[in-house]
Amino acid sequence: MSNLRAMKAAGWNALRHLLALVVATGLVGCATYRPLPLVTHATLAHRVEHLQGGKGTALPLDEVAVQRLVLLNNPRLAATRARHGVGRAQVLDASTLPNPSVQANLGFLVAGAGDVPAWGASFAQSLQGLIVRGARRDEARASASATDAQLLWESWVTLARARQLVVDVVDGERRLTLRDRLADLIEARAASLRAAVARGDADTGTSSVVFAAAVDARTAASDARQVVQAQRAELSALLGLDAGAPLPLAPLPALGPFDLTQATAAVASMGEHRPDLAALRFAYAAQEARLRGAILSQFPPLSVGVDAARDSSKVLDIGPSASLELPVFDRQQGKIAVAEATRQQLHDEYTARIDETVVEAHALIAAVVAAERAAARTTTDTVAMDAASRAFARGDIDAAIYADLNVAALGQDVDRITRDLYRREQRIALDALTGAGLPSSLPPGIAP
Repeated sequence: MSNLRAMKAAGWNALRHLLALVVATGLVGCATYRPLPLVTHATLAHRVEHLQGGKGTALPLDEVAVQRLVLLNNPRLAATRARHGVGRAQVLDASTLPNPSVQANLGFLVAGAGDVPAWGASFAQSLQGLIVRGARRDEARASASATDAQLLWESWVTLARARQLVVDVVDGERRLTLRDRLADLIEARAASLRAAVARGDADTGTSSVVFAAAVDARTAASDARQVVQAQRAELSALLGLDAGAPLPLAPLPALGPFDLTQATAAVASMGEHRPDLAALRFAYAAQEARLRGAILSQFPPLSVGVDAARDSSKVLDIGPSASLELPVFDRQQGKIAVAEATRQQLHDEYTARIDETVVEAHALIAAVVAAERAAARTTTDTVAMDAASRAFARGDIDAAIYADLNVAALGQDVDRITRDLYRREQRIALDALTGAGLPSSLPPGIAP
């Protein structure tokens, strides 16, 4: 009986040592949990100086400074950049070797002619994960590069929107000043006509046109003010600024000549450097690797290892082992068919995107050229307005005629700023479409 208890104790000790070894092996390199609490309040800055990179930035902000601050502070871009970490983590996961498996058993001697407890142990390694590891790693790397390219494209689109908002706000406020002056002049003219109608010196029917024009001018100024305020609020949001924070903007530089040769070259090379097209190419490469992995997976899963055992009579045996799954029904034919169809879909989508983008770019270039030609033919008659001012000072024309001339001149100024704003917006849209001026921070291997 004492021998039996000693054998059981020895068996338990062996089992505890084996379990301790397994647990210790499993805990090596384990990650630890750290909480990441959510914020419960807005994190918007209340001054430009409080933005990341805002301290020391010259005010008022020009277009380049606005773009830099948007890249550093835009909340949505900061959130999307987390996808970069996800992609790299997936590369790490795909590159990790599959774990081997260990099995052990212990049989206590209860009755019979044996002398010691029996035990058995086996060690096995699946070869399936090693076979497809290269394809899985290539797929993860291509997917991570596609994510990086898409993130760069989203940043580029956000910067293009910021540029457009800067132009809209600066030129919009210039137009708003002129619209207010225009509304003041027309309202003054309408007030003068009302007085003349009351005296019987003017006809109500002919004066009603001016009265309606005064209402329309004030309404247009009010509508323009609301549009500019909304654009300022959107620009502040892109910068991570509170809507009520002061945002001084510098005047826009003069609009230079349009370079048709450079724009045409940008369209020709668009497929090589536009990040969203690069993202599609990387996605296609990932699908190629996924298809290759599906083909490799059709080989039967094979595990090889070593088995060892000792029976209760102290007979010890050890030898190799292997297990193979017979591919009788499932030979991965479904997964291979899905992977091939998906690859064809991505191929066709990329071709269609290239064609659509080139057509859109050429149409936009034609519109820009037409707008530039129209602007070259348009002139503002400042000489005539100066002559009218001198004539009014001499008393050669009355106040009504002079007011009408001022209204016409202000209307021309508003139209000129509107044309310039439209031309700037077109050029920004063309840059955004072709990726012209995109920083050279594309992921490695972005060129085909």
